[in-house]
Amino acid sequence: MPDAGAGPPFDGVIAVGPGAGEIVGGLRLVERAAFVLARAGARRLLCVGPRPSMPLRLPQIAVGWSADAPPWSYDATAIVVVTAATTVTEPATIAALVAATESRPLAAPPPACLWRADGATVAAQLRDARDAASLAPPAEATAWTPPPGGLVTSARDAESRIAAELALYARIGRTGDGWFTRVVDRRFSRALTRLLLPTGISPNQVTIASIAIGIAGGLCFARGTPGAAMCGALLFLLSTIIDGCDGEIARLTFRESSFGAKLDILGDNLVHLFLFGGIASGLHRRSGDPTVAVLGWVLLTGVLLAMTTVYTCIVRRPPTDAQRTVYEAFASREFAYLLVGLTLVGRLDWFLWMSALGTYAFSIALIALGRRATA
Repeated sequence: MPDAGAGPPFDGVIAVGPGAGEIVGGLRLVERAAFVLARAGARRLLCVGPRPSMPLRLPQIAVGWSADAPPWSYDATAIVVVTAATTVTEPATIAALVAATESRPLAAPPPACLWRADGATVAAQLRDARDAASLAPPAEATAWTPPPGGLVTSARDAESRIAAELALYARIGRTGDGWFTRVVDRRFSRALTRLLLPTGISPNQVTIASIAIGIAGGLCFARGTPGAAMCGALLFLLSTIIDGCDGEIARLTFRESSFGAKLDILGDNLVHLFLFGGIASGLHRRSGDPTVAVLGWVLLTGVLLAMTTVYTCIVRRPPTDAQRTVYEAFASREFAYLLVGLTLVGRLDWFLWMSALGTYAFSIALIALGRRATA
């Protein structure tokens, strides 16, 4: 659920009626509506209706309630977006509604309540509105169709809330997800995310749990026995699945942060260091082959080089699109399935060779793509 880009200034109005306090995708519906409007670029928000008695987490923009409506109306922007709290949408869809060139009021198809009008029209409605239900699209409003891939759905009752939540879960992947991640990993991570959301666990706590499980997998490989190696491969696979949950929780609940992104990158590299080091150590302990020891040191050097390159090209400064594509392909960890297969057939040495070559190729690619962009 990507944020929308910059667009014309607008204000947002949320009709807070029955059901606004229900939770969908880890947020109360009124909270979700507020964050969606804020992420789409709303300058400020006005909530019309009774404020829920429970504590609310709201975006860091000006948020008024019904009592603030008269002074709020005097300063309304040229464009105002009105949505019911029980209408589930996303920032990109709101941005498309704001950017529409039609001068008449626009309204999405019912039963969802989402419409746009000029500030004067909405101000008049606010002056006459008795409650949230009074905020209906003007009679002259033109039907507006959301863009392809847009999301506008009602969540007024239990059945529609389940459907809305499923629609949100279907959209929490990333554009850089590979085939295995989309088809396999996300099925498991979404199920786990649904279990984790009610606990209130933060995305960063999930990231730390994923790092700990990945490190445990590397330590299992270091023991050098076939059984421990299989346990290590399965733990690493579990770590990759849980690693997807932190981003899903962050995107669903609008808790993305630069610190979380950096922690995720650091965790990935730390897990790789323990994983590759553990595999090399375990193979050497089992075989005593000095070639494995040399290859292990070459691989660890490559991992450290990759960590340095990621910090320089991804963390320290904004990466180019090409660099981000390469990084996301490397960070997807889809090789976890290959690792399980090679561990099962006793060919971890093949994985060691591929990893040794892959870490250096990854670093070279990031550096080269960065230089091409500055050339």
